[in-house]
Amino acid sequence: MSELTESEIQALCERHPLPEGVEDCVMSREELAETLQVSLNTVSSWLSKGMPMLQEGGAGKAYELQLSACWAWRQAQRAEEDSRTEKVRRAQAAMRLALVGGTSGNSMEALDPKTRREILAAQIEQERFQRERNQLMRRDDVHETFELVYGIIRDRMNAAPDLIERKNALEPKVVQELIDACDDVVADVRGAIDRFWRERPVREGVSERRDLFDA
Repeated sequence: MSELTESEIQALCERHPLPEGVEDCVMSREELAETLQVSLNTVSSWLSKGMPMLQEGGAGKAYELQLSACWAWRQAQRAEEDSRTEKVRRAQAAMRLALVGGTSGNSMEALDPKTRREILAAQIEQERFQRERNQLMRRDDVHETFELVYGIIRDRMNAAPDLIERKNALEPKVVQELIDACDDVVADVRGAIDRFWRERPVREGVSERRDLFDA
């Protein structure tokens, strides 16, 4: 992974500052692992993936890691996943707007009053249809549930190697294999969710069900 420039690191720190009350300082790998409540192997894995360092350890030299830069880098990784989820939600909202007579990308406020009334009427009718059948689920509800479950799996898989290492004396190679295995699980779940939606696109011209699908 390419090394971040000083300006890129500074920009990350501005976007993701340290929590209030936390003083910035330079740490070793061991100190950073203890501070962030993760294993030494996890910190080593982050470094191999591009986490900033002031000085690389080796040949009698200790690693020097700026807490603020490491924290910002880690938070940026999580923010990137959250941003992708938000983009998907915005795209779905724009598609629903287009299907009921608006233009993709427009907000309700940008439409004329007649079009807004038609959109609201269509939404109310969809909700009535859903309640009466009690056999259908809104795409947004399913999407939200998938993302919630994915978030739980992602967080538990990220924490699992550290938790297991604290309870067991494991070789660094074994811990790294465990980290890689957990990363694979998270990637597979993400891929399965994305594939589910790709195979079920919103279709135009389907009366009453254009934003719904059978549960």
